[in-house]
Amino acid sequence: MHLRVCSASSVSIAFLALGLGQFALAQNGDRSGEEQPMLPAEWMTQSSPALTAEQELATFEIDSRYRIELVASEPLVEAPVAFEFGPDGRLWVVEMRGYMRDADGAGEREPNGCIKVLEDTDRDGRMDKATVFLDGLVMPRGIALWRDGLLVIEPPHLMFARDTNGDGRADSTRIMASGFAGDGNPEHAGNGLYYALDNAFVCSQHPYRFVPDGDSLRAEAVSPHGQWGISEDGVGRLYYSPNSDPLLVDLVPKQYAARNLSQKGFEGVPARAATDMRVFPSHLTPGVNRGYQKGVLKDGRLANFTGACAPHVHDGVAMGSDMADCALVCEVAGNLVHRFRLDEKEGRVVATPADGERSFWTSTDERFRPVFAASGLDGAIYVADMYRGVIQHRMFMTTFLRQQVEARGLELPVDAGRIWRIVPKDGLKSDAVPRDLSRANSLELVPLLVHVEKPVREMARRLLVERREAAVADMLRRSLLASPSMLLAPQSAQPALEVLWTIAGCGAADAQLVDAAFKSTVPVLRVHALRIAEMSLSSTELAALLDRAVDDESLDVRVQAALSAGRLDAPLRTAVLERALVRDVGARVMRSAVISSLSGAERELLASVVAGHVLADDSVGARAFAGEFADMLLDDGSGRPSPAVLATMLSASASVAANRPWLAAAILERVAAKQRLNAKEPVQLVVAWEPDGWFDMLGRNASEVAVASPIDRHLFWPGREDVSFVPPKVARGAQMSFEDFGKRLYSNCMSCHQANGRGLPPVYPPLRGSEIVHGDAAVLVKILMYGLEGRIKVDGQEYNQVMPAAPLRTDEEIAAVLSYVRSAWGNSGAPVDAAFVAKIREETKGRTRSFTAKELGIAAE
Repeated sequence: MHLRVCSASSVSIAFLALGLGQFALAQNGDRSGEEQPMLPAEWMTQSSPALTAEQELATFEIDSRYRIELVASEPLVEAPVAFEFGPDGRLWVVEMRGYMRDADGAGEREPNGCIKVLEDTDRDGRMDKATVFLDGLVMPRGIALWRDGLLVIEPPHLMFARDTNGDGRADSTRIMASGFAGDGNPEHAGNGLYYALDNAFVCSQHPYRFVPDGDSLRAEAVSPHGQWGISEDGVGRLYYSPNSDPLLVDLVPKQYAARNLSQKGFEGVPARAATDMRVFPSHLTPGVNRGYQKGVLKDGRLANFTGACAPHVHDGVAMGSDMADCALVCEVAGNLVHRFRLDEKEGRVVATPADGERSFWTSTDERFRPVFAASGLDGAIYVADMYRGVIQHRMFMTTFLRQQVEARGLELPVDAGRIWRIVPKDGLKSDAVPRDLSRANSLELVPLLVHVEKPVREMARRLLVERREAAVADMLRRSLLASPSMLLAPQSAQPALEVLWTIAGCGAADAQLVDAAFKSTVPVLRVHALRIAEMSLSSTELAALLDRAVDDESLDVRVQAALSAGRLDAPLRTAVLERALVRDVGARVMRSAVISSLSGAERELLASVVAGHVLADDSVGARAFAGEFADMLLDDGSGRPSPAVLATMLSASASVAANRPWLAAAILERVAAKQRLNAKEPVQLVVAWEPDGWFDMLGRNASEVAVASPIDRHLFWPGREDVSFVPPKVARGAQMSFEDFGKRLYSNCMSCHQANGRGLPPVYPPLRGSEIVHGDAAVLVKILMYGLEGRIKVDGQEYNQVMPAAPLRTDEEIAAVLSYVRSAWGNSGAPVDAAFVAKIREETKGRTRSFTAKELGIAAE
């Protein structure tokens, strides 16, 4: 087999030696004013020839206990970006052929993507037959087998494709949902479609998950973090790998983080599992976007993750004990796969490098692009290799990188792709799995729910839930109740969880089953019992269970009790949340859970606070919750407080000022922050009526609540005569157009800072209500122009993520997006004009590196 290779070895060094100074900045990723200097000659690669699959295999280095095997390559497969094994052992593959076919991204909107089904007809371990199931797709990015067809993400739609006549090709498609991003910027768009433990399809970087409901899917709001790829561990926690952050984890299900739109941040969704970001390529890697920046390369090799994606959390025995409790993370820019070992410490998942100062699997082939990893039914680990020289999307490519591409002929080939398999050197150690589970009846599937390999358990559960046979579900329920050891003190929780969620997915969970599971000595089983109770029990039954759970010995269980209470009506819910706060107000994760469950029960809890049922005693946790609760009340979703709610809050603070001045101060400090009292033009807040006891509190002039006086000067209510009403500023039509322009440009920022401006703590800071956003506009301009590094603190949370310069080309674009950010979500910063941006650009002319937080005066103390 011959690949189309653009030989560049004879011209590469000479071409690059011309220097970037002779090339006009013309790429979307270029930053105005930033130099892109040449790399040292010893860091450069003279050539990067395209290799056959067999030649590429010879470039691999992997831990000595494993070996790599080829499963499929071109022409059988091209540009694979995701895959899923079917119950019959066939491999369903997403081919994103339209991605970066040249350095300009030409033809990206061409309908050349497809879904293929690969088969190993002679059972030699290598695929030898390919059938195109669905073609004519534009940039497809995710699949999931479901019922008698296939779910496919093709932005902006999620469709369901079926083969109704048995010829192997889809002849029926139906749109199940819309709203998927990816048109124009595929790096920041929903993908994944992982069938999770709770029987929902979950995505990475998409604001919804999809819960099967008969032959339809019900969209349920979730926190939309992630980037490319998603994985799950054996107890249902989801994992993500967004570029420079190799492993994030949801410590609780992310739908809880999207319930209360007025909640500022949600502890543990996501949480950072890995803190060691180093990687160890086995060759020089000059072709890394922004490789010219200080610290990106070390001795000519990628130093830290920059293109992390496609995490795979391994759960099985076939790969041997060395792979137990490990997660693999693909790094496309460094041509490697890194491995972390996962541990649990104090309720957190901690990921540490599993292979010391080396990466688990590396290649010296610059076109090795591992973009997806998952286990097969045999327990081996499979990896999709897109095999492309150009992996950076045009929206972020720099002139520096484009020159690397052209010098070494990396644009070609575009019709290659490989799928590899990792196995132990001495062979897989798993139990045999029937070759075709699609032919297994339900009774044959039941034993597979406790199989040692997670993919087998998942497959059996999905098939049983889809069949929803009442007799089988009842048999499972009765068997589990008759085998108390499996629930009370199991050797491993995972098999019991699979059985529980199979029963729940079939609609057969009841109070007896939930009660049996809640009696387990294993906390994670009690946690899942509560989650199943949410969907299975009546409000009365659930309230009784939560009454027990809120006093559980495990904090994880108590937190879940607070989260599950969100399903109850306000009076029942408040009773649970009160007890949760009394016991665990010092735990940030509990405070977050309570706020999540408060939507619709705010007034009831505020009344409890005033009555002293909760927050009766001063503590760090009590003050923190008072502030967090106040922040929630001060944001009705528009960024401004409801006048009626504000009146109730101020009355509450006045009523507790004498006996609990610390509590009144904690509430009032958040009101003051909302008013931005330190700004040149503080914000006037409108109150529905004169707050009860307000002037009595002011008259006492207590030092503990001294902030009440400046607050009062910027409060107005109907009938008040000593303070004049200040009508909100309304921008002219032309300004509105400018802001609309800024809003459109903000799409470049949404994947990190989110459409609602709340960010993704603790990784990406919020812009909504941010002191930095409302501060010196020059600081913001400098950050967008040059980027930011160093620790900052926003709303009490520290952040230490490097922010690159924004992909904005003109002064007008920077001014527009800043004007939008400073006025959106209730922010009230002054607009920024292009002339001001031009002035900052001139003052910083010649700067070639990011600003540090210390330089800008915004460093965390």
